Amino acid sequence: MRFSLDIINEKGLHARASARFVETVERFDARATVSRDGMQVSGDSIMGLMMLAASRGTSIEILV
Repeated sequence: MRFSLDIINEKGLHARASARFVETVERFDARATVSRDGMQVSGDSIMGLMMLAASRGTSIEILV
């Protein structure tokens, strides 16, 4: 399943939001890939998600 999301959080995809995303992926024993502007990271990596530098208004793509 693949879908796009717009970041609406005022602080973007910051550490706490990234941690919650990772917790959700791990809770369902799923694999996810998140990408922005051609850069892909694993959905179970807080640092990877933060490296996307997804600020408010940014569009990301999630592949589950």
